[in-house]
Amino acid sequence: MLAKDEPKISTLIFSVLFIIVFIPSQTQALCVGPESCGILGGFFLSMLTVPICIIMLFFAIWPKTRKLLQIFAALPGFMVIITGYLIVLQGQRADLIFIPLIHLGIMIVMIFLGRLGSSKESKVG
Repeated sequence: MLAKDEPKISTLIFSVLFIIVFIPSQTQALCVGPESCGILGGFFLSMLTVPICIIMLFFAIWPKTRKLLQIFAALPGFMVIITGYLIVLQGQRADLIFIPLIHLGIMIVMIFLGRLGSSKESKVG
C-alpha cells in the first residue's frame, strides 16, 4: 500500500503530461505558420494511420472478416481528404500530392480485398 507521503501515480502522470505539453520541443519550432503546420500535421497523421491501415489489411486473410475491411476502408478515405487539405491546399505544396494518393491507394486495396469472394456467395445464394 502507498504511504501518505508517497506521490500517487496520477500526480506523476499529470506532471509528465504537463511537461510534455507546455515545454516547447524541437517539433514545435517547425510549426511557424499555417503552411508548415498543415504539412507537419498531415505527415504526423499519415505516420499514425498508414501503419494502422496496413495492420487492418490482415482482415483480408479470413473470408468472414472481409466485409469488415470494407468498413475500415473509410479511415484512409477520410485521410485522403484531410491530408489533401492540410498538405496540398493549406501547405500549398502540390509536389507532396503523393501523400494523399498513398491513402487513396490503401483505400482502393482495402475495398478490393474486402469484396473478394462476395460475387461467389451472391451467385450461390
